[in-house]
Formats: sequence, structure tokens, C-alpha cells
Amino acid sequence: AIRDWVGLRIVEKPHPRTGKKYRIYPTMNFAVTIDDHLLGITHVLRGKDHITNTEKQEYLYQHLEWKPPTFIHYGRLHMDNIQLSTSKTREGIQKGKYKGWDDPRLGTIRAIKRRGIQAQAIREAMIEIGAKIADSTLTWKKIYGLNKNILDDMANRYFFIAEPAPFKIKGLPENLKGTIKRPLHPDHPERGHRKIPFNGKIYIQKKDLKNAKLLRLVDAVNVKIENQSLEYHSKSLEEARRYHARIIHWIPMEDNIPANVIMPNAETIEGLLEPDAKKLKKDEIIQLERFGFARVDKTGKKITLYYTHK
Repeated sequence: AIRDWVGLRIVEKPHPRTGKKYRIYPTMNFAVTIDDHLLGITHVLRGKDHITNTEKQEYLYQHLEWKPPTFIHYGRLHMDNIQLSTSKTREGIQKGKYKGWDDPRLGTIRAIKRRGIQAQAIREAMIEIGAKIADSTLTWKKIYGLNKNILDDMANRYFFIAEPAPFKIKGLPENLKGTIKRPLHPDHPERGHRKIPFNGKIYIQKKDLKNAKLLRLVDAVNVKIENQSLEYHSKSLEEARRYHARIIHWIPMEDNIPANVIMPNAETIEGLLEPDAKKLKKDEIIQLERFGFARVDKTGKKITLYYTHK
């Protein structure tokens, strides 16, 4: 079957483009050998499932006294808990299981790009795996690690509150009300600051209340929890550290922006963004503090983000 393989076939049916002009047609192994030689191909990279085809093609190179190219075979690439099969993906889209080729549950280029995975992270992963004949498994943990190294420097920081719980801080001194300035990026002061209004009326995450007696509102004040309400305790960060207070982020009740975050499992988390998020642009990658990185998919009165990773 290898030394005496079928190179040409007789086909009596009309060709859709050339009609009945030809009766004899080359098989794949015959055609690609001729094409590669005429095109001056020096290296052929393909999956290890083509090893048998390579041996067949080498016989034809020898018969025609042509120098064969260098053949490099590599194993299949698998990913943990991700759909890579195009046929199964197409079937899932047609049946409504997936919303499209950019559904966050898929491993397509469109899907991971929409989530904010950078091309450089994929290139680095591929280079690290290399072209080896053994099958390889690529984990999301590996991709996330490489991607985080890229995003950490580029992504500006913003507050996002999921499951917002409203509070009015009791006993807050008037002189502590005002505008909080927080850097867009802690390592790049040249990028400027976000301005967050603070008048004592805020949203915090419900989960931050669990088993807490004293909380530190980032860059603002310390509050104690009394009868499901917040009361002013102190101002200094040192005081919060002395009481081992949990440091949490917050959102002002006024001028916040509704937002949806689409998670990798296609679930939607609804919440609120800080006021300066209105300056965000489509495709911008940001870090939602204490939540994770995300890519801006839609802007407007309500912002849609696609979650990237922690």
C-alpha cells in the first residue's frame, strides 16, 4: 500500500469547473508532491497522522529524482475542558448550544480573542511546547500565566461591584467627604488618576460583609458593622491594620455605571462600575480590582465586559 499506492484515478463524471475535458485526476499524495516541488517548498510541517503519506511522497520524489523537502511531524494539541473540534463546534452552534464561533466556552481564535487572551501569550505557549511528535496538553492555567504577564502592565485598574449592597455610613464626619483619587495603574503614575466621589453613600459586595466586624474602604475610611449597617470607625490605614480589618473596594451610589461581565462558562454577572469607567473604549483590557482582568466588549449606558482570568 505504501510502495505501490494509487497516484491517479479515472473519473467519468463531469468536473464542476472543467466539464469532461479531463478523465484522469491525481490523488492528494501525487498532487502535493508535484506542487511542493514546483513551488520550491523546502520544509513541510504537519501532524503525525501524515507520517504514512510522507513515506508515500518520498517514493515519488525518488522516482522523479527530485530532492525531497524536510518533513517535520508534530503531535496533536489538546486543551483541558475546551472544545477544539470544528465539526462539533459547528454542530453546537447550529443546535443553539453555542452562541457563535466567539462563544467564551470555545477554544477558537475568535473566542479567546474576545476574552482578552493576547496573541503573544499563544505564541509563547506554542514556542514552549515546540514541534514534537508526542501529543501535548495545553492548560488554561499555562495560558493565563503567560497572558497575565502581558496584561499586568497594560491594564488600568477599576472598581467593579458584583451583587451590590447599598449603605449609608452613619456618623461620617463632613470633612472626610469629597473625591478619592486613585491611580489608573500603580506602576504608571504618568497615566493619571481615577476620581471616585465619596459622600458616605456607597455600594459594597454582599460577600464582603460575611464574618466581618471592621472593614477598610480602600483609600477612604474604616467602618464597623453594627446591626447590618455601617458606622464610621476611624480614618487611618494604620488603625485598620491594628484591628486586622479586611480591605475592600466600593462604588458610590451616584454616577456609577451598570455593567455585565460574561464569564468563561457564558454566565453573566451583573454589577456596577465606578464613574470614570465611562471613559473606557471598546477592546480595552482592564483589571477589575479583586475580581480579575476583562476586555471591554460594548460601551454606553451599560458596559459589557468579557472576563479574561484572575
